[in-house]
Amino acid sequence: MARVFLIGAGAISRHHAAAAYDRSVIDEPVEVHVTDTNAETLRAFVEQFPDAIVHDDITALLSGRREPDDIAVVATPPFTHFDLASAAIAAGFHVLCEKPLVLTAGDAALLAAQANAAGRALEGCDSRFRSLATTQRVRSLLRDGALGEIYHAEFVNRSQRGRSGFEFQSESSWFRDPSLSGGGVMMDWGPYDVAVLDEVFEPVAVEIRDAWAGRPHTGGPFEADSDRAEQHIGATFRLTLADRSIVDVSYERAAATHGSEHSSVEITGAAGAVSWDWLDWEGDEVRVSSDRGGAVVTQTEHHPTTGPVFHARPLAEFHAVLRAGEDPRTRTARTLFSFQWLRAVVESATTGQPVLVEYPAVPRPVRFETATAGAL
Repeated sequence: MARVFLIGAGAISRHHAAAAYDRSVIDEPVEVHVTDTNAETLRAFVEQFPDAIVHDDITALLSGRREPDDIAVVATPPFTHFDLASAAIAAGFHVLCEKPLVLTAGDAALLAAQANAAGRALEGCDSRFRSLATTQRVRSLLRDGALGEIYHAEFVNRSQRGRSGFEFQSESSWFRDPSLSGGGVMMDWGPYDVAVLDEVFEPVAVEIRDAWAGRPHTGGPFEADSDRAEQHIGATFRLTLADRSIVDVSYERAAATHGSEHSSVEITGAAGAVSWDWLDWEGDEVRVSSDRGGAVVTQTEHHPTTGPVFHARPLAEFHAVLRAGEDPRTRTARTLFSFQWLRAVVESATTGQPVLVEYPAVPRPVRFETATAGAL
């Protein structure tokens, strides 16, 4: 029997609970435990999932016997992640933590070092859009050399009004406070962007060559909070791949901008280019362009994704790798690398200096900071 311990009983925790009880996600019986500091939130959770085992507090939830593959899911606001994840690791759990993993690269390194020392796996929930069939097709095109030598990629996603805490989930006021959320759009959507780029290219090093950030001022009910954190950010990444080849990436993400909305996710090589739907709700298309007799020809392929829906993927994947007996340090190393990449973008935009992140990222034994939470 699998055992999942949910720290937090809010909306995102309920997605994890639904995934845990779904036999198409976890193909064995699951025992779900839960706690929350808000009694009303906990009551509503139990109404939806009456079989869940309720604990009065975090101490009660983390105590008791441990099974080798017990999973603790940290599903609380970001400013609480470090302390809760650390406590769960100390109690013997593998930890799946909501995004962003923590607030700083220093805290991420500390958690990774703790997880490695304890022989536990640490992973973030930035995997919601990994493993899509469209992305896997792009990976196969790169692996087979179908596009020739890759020299550029563009990953641009701009929304005029799509901010968490503003246009979405406005009841969660912590989104609007960078000291609690860790920042703006880079900490909210950036984890997914980095996860997909990491999945496609699997770089061994990333240099953030330059970065910038903007705080568009907007009206509406939360006007006073609109420019507290960056909601439009961009960077140039230079990726070093395992074969030592180099790919430059033009990156941009906006949850608020006065400019136009735009989405372009494309990889360009000497022999062809590919763009694809990297989000479930965008579709299942992969568009491959190449030269034929001096003219550009584009072929559209359809690669529908089957299996768990996006909110269920983090738990499904984490449970599967634990059951497969994968070395937990492998998951933790990639988790740390992805988060350091994420925070390096924030650091570069804050300082105006390039930042290099290398894999495997090495956990540092002491606390350090790459940027303050509200720096942008």
